[in-house]
Amino acid sequence: MRRLLLPIVLAGALCAAQASPLRAASFEDGLDAFNSGDFSHAFSIWWRLSRAGDAKAQASLGFMYYSGKGVPRDDGQALYWFRQAAEAGQPTAQFFLGMQYLYGRGVPRDLAQAYSWCDIALANGYSQSLSCREMVARKMTPEDERRASELTAEFLRTHPFRN
Repeated sequence: MRRLLLPIVLAGALCAAQASPLRAASFEDGLDAFNSGDFSHAFSIWWRLSRAGDAKAQASLGFMYYSGKGVPRDDGQALYWFRQAAEAGQPTAQFFLGMQYLYGRGVPRDLAQAYSWCDIALANGYSQSLSCREMVARKMTPEDERRASELTAEFLRTHPFRN
């Protein structure tokens, strides 16, 4: 019986090896899937990459949850993934984290946090953060301004940019 089973198992393993891709799917593969409207495929690629620490994939999962593209809108999940990516220096995630604080999506509204994250994203080269930062600045109190300055300085002191 063992002699008969071994060729069957080997044949199955060979077929499985031939059917599997030669390389793991990349962030760009997920982006192609997302842009073509195949959100579930994009999600599966970015989920795997996110769990392995890929900040761009984490930011993309955050966006999927933030916008409800391919998944139910979930501000808590968006916040989680944006924070993971933002802490790793991903500027798009830093911007969207600022937007979540500005609008109170998944967190209490906090203008100091919103300004700080938009400022960090801007310092990290994400020019679209300028309009967010300016919009927040018009609503801030002097106390918000002080806190935002402290938050930004602390982040920049403790997080080297890794883009």
